Amino acid sequence: MYASREDLVARFGVHEIENLEAMQTMSNAIENALQDAAEEIDSYVAVKYELPLPSIPSTLKRVACNIARYRLYFQKPTEEVDNRYKADIDFLKRVADGKAVLNILNAENQVTEEKPVNKPSTMPIGTSYKGGVFGDSTLDLMPSIK
Repeated sequence: MYASREDLVARFGVHEIENLEAMQTMSNAIENALQDAAEEIDSYVAVKYELPLPSIPSTLKRVACNIARYRLYFQKPTEEVDNRYKADIDFLKRVADGKAVLNILNAENQVTEEKPVNKPSTMPIGTSYKGGVFGDSTLDLMPSIK
Protein backbone atom coordinates (compact mmCIF):
# COMPACT_ATOMS: atom_id res chain seq x y z
CA MET A 1 0.00 0.00 0.00
CA TYR A 2 1.08 3.54 -0.66
CA ALA A 3 -0.20 5.07 2.59
CA SER A 4 -1.22 4.09 6.09
CA ARG A 5 -3.78 5.21 8.65
CA GLU A 6 -1.02 7.31 10.25
CA ASP A 7 -0.48 9.10 6.92
CA LEU A 8 -4.19 9.93 6.76
CA VAL A 9 -4.12 11.29 10.32
CA ALA A 10 -0.97 13.35 9.58
CA ARG A 11 -2.59 14.90 6.49
CA PHE A 12 -6.16 15.45 7.59
CA GLY A 13 -6.08 15.37 11.39
CA VAL A 14 -7.19 12.82 13.91
CA HIS A 15 -10.68 14.33 14.28
CA GLU A 16 -11.58 14.06 10.60
CA ILE A 17 -10.31 10.50 10.33
CA GLU A 18 -12.18 9.46 13.48
CA ASN A 19 -15.36 11.11 12.14
CA LEU A 20 -15.00 9.33 8.80
CA GLU A 21 -14.32 6.06 10.58
CA ALA A 22 -17.42 6.53 12.78
CA MET A 23 -19.62 6.84 9.68
CA GLN A 24 -18.51 3.44 8.37
CA THR A 25 -20.39 0.20 8.85
CA MET A 26 -17.29 -2.01 8.62
CA SER A 27 -14.58 -2.09 11.27
CA ASN A 28 -11.70 -2.16 8.77
CA ALA A 29 -12.99 0.61 6.47
CA ILE A 30 -9.75 2.63 6.66
CA GLU A 31 -7.65 -0.34 5.51
CA ASN A 32 -10.15 -1.13 2.75
CA ALA A 33 -10.13 2.46 1.50
CA LEU A 34 -6.32 2.51 1.49
CA GLN A 35 -6.23 -0.82 -0.38
CA ASP A 36 -8.76 0.46 -2.93
CA ALA A 37 -6.64 3.59 -3.39
CA ALA A 38 -3.51 1.50 -3.93
CA GLU A 39 -5.24 -0.65 -6.54
CA GLU A 40 -6.57 2.42 -8.34
CA ILE A 41 -3.10 3.97 -8.37
CA ASP A 42 -1.56 0.72 -9.62
CA SER A 43 -4.00 0.62 -12.53
CA TYR A 44 -2.50 3.87 -13.85
CA VAL A 45 1.12 3.53 -12.74
CA ALA A 46 1.51 0.00 -14.15
CA VAL A 47 1.17 1.40 -17.66
CA LYS A 48 4.58 3.10 -17.39
CA TYR A 49 6.38 1.50 -14.42
CA GLU A 50 7.16 -2.04 -13.32
CA LEU A 51 5.25 -3.02 -10.18
CA PRO A 52 5.95 -3.30 -7.33
CA LEU A 53 7.78 0.02 -7.22
CA PRO A 54 11.21 -0.09 -5.56
CA SER A 55 10.26 2.91 -3.39
CA ILE A 56 7.13 4.97 -2.83
CA PRO A 57 7.42 8.61 -3.89
CA SER A 58 5.72 11.11 -1.61
CA THR A 59 3.48 12.11 -4.51
CA LEU A 60 1.85 8.68 -4.51
CA LYS A 61 1.45 8.77 -0.73
CA ARG A 62 -0.44 12.07 -1.08
CA VAL A 63 -2.56 10.68 -3.94
CA ALA A 64 -3.36 7.53 -1.93
CA CYS A 65 -4.44 9.61 1.06
CA ASN A 66 -6.72 11.80 -1.07
CA ILE A 67 -8.30 8.82 -2.83
CA ALA A 68 -8.83 6.94 0.45
CA ARG A 69 -10.36 10.03 2.06
CA TYR A 70 -12.71 10.41 -0.91
CA ARG A 71 -13.75 6.75 -0.58
CA LEU A 72 -14.36 7.09 3.17
CA TYR A 73 -17.01 9.73 2.78
CA PHE A 74 -20.22 7.87 3.56
CA GLN A 75 -22.49 10.04 1.45
CA LYS A 76 -21.51 12.99 -0.69
CA PRO A 77 -17.92 14.21 -0.25
CA THR A 78 -17.27 17.89 0.28
CA GLU A 79 -16.29 20.01 -2.71
CA GLU A 80 -12.67 20.15 -1.54
CA VAL A 81 -12.45 16.34 -1.18
CA ASP A 82 -14.07 15.86 -4.57
CA ASN A 83 -11.72 18.37 -6.25
CA ARG A 84 -8.64 16.74 -4.72
CA TYR A 85 -9.79 13.32 -5.90
CA LYS A 86 -10.42 14.55 -9.45
CA ALA A 87 -7.07 16.37 -9.58
CA ASP A 88 -5.21 13.27 -8.42
CA ILE A 89 -6.98 11.05 -10.95
CA ASP A 90 -6.03 13.56 -13.66
CA PHE A 91 -2.42 13.37 -12.47
CA LEU A 92 -2.48 9.57 -12.60
CA LYS A 93 -3.88 9.72 -16.13
CA ARG A 94 -0.99 12.00 -17.13
CA VAL A 95 1.45 9.50 -15.63
CA ALA A 96 -0.14 6.70 -17.64
CA ASP A 97 -0.03 8.83 -20.82
CA GLY A 98 3.64 9.68 -20.25
CA LYS A 99 2.91 13.39 -19.73
CA ALA A 100 4.00 13.27 -16.09
CA VAL A 101 6.70 11.22 -14.39
CA LEU A 102 7.24 9.83 -10.93
CA ASN A 103 10.57 10.27 -9.19
CA ILE A 104 10.97 6.74 -7.93
CA LEU A 105 14.30 5.96 -6.31
CA ASN A 106 15.88 2.52 -6.68
CA ALA A 107 18.24 0.79 -4.23
CA GLU A 108 21.17 2.94 -5.46
CA ASN A 109 19.18 6.14 -4.74
CA GLN A 110 18.86 6.87 -8.46
CA VAL A 111 15.64 7.71 -10.21
CA THR A 112 14.26 4.62 -11.93
CA GLU A 113 13.29 4.62 -15.55
CA GLU A 114 9.94 3.75 -16.99
CA LYS A 115 9.21 0.29 -18.31
CA PRO A 116 11.38 -0.66 -21.26
CA VAL A 117 9.46 -0.08 -24.44
CA ASN A 118 8.95 -3.22 -26.50
CA LYS A 119 10.33 -2.86 -29.99
CA PRO A 120 7.80 -3.59 -32.71
CA SER A 121 8.11 -6.96 -34.41
CA THR A 122 7.80 -5.39 -37.85
CA MET A 123 10.24 -3.04 -39.51
CA PRO A 124 9.21 0.58 -39.97
CA ILE A 125 8.20 1.77 -43.40
CA GLY A 126 11.13 2.94 -45.50
CA THR A 127 13.74 0.50 -44.20
CA SER A 128 15.47 -2.03 -46.41
CA TYR A 129 14.82 -5.68 -45.86
CA LYS A 130 17.97 -7.74 -46.42
CA GLY A 131 16.77 -11.31 -46.39
CA GLY A 132 14.16 -13.73 -47.64
CA VAL A 133 12.52 -14.16 -51.02
CA PHE A 134 11.55 -10.53 -51.44
CA GLY A 135 14.84 -8.82 -50.52
CA ASP A 136 15.96 -5.63 -52.29
CA SER A 137 18.15 -7.62 -54.71
CA THR A 138 15.17 -9.72 -55.84
CA LEU A 139 12.88 -6.72 -56.12
CA ASP A 140 15.48 -4.86 -58.22
CA LEU A 141 15.22 -7.65 -60.85
CA MET A 142 11.49 -7.10 -61.27
CA PRO A 143 10.23 -4.78 -64.00
CA SER A 144 9.18 -1.43 -62.70
CA ILE A 145 5.99 0.42 -63.52
CA LYS A 146 6.66 3.74 -65.19
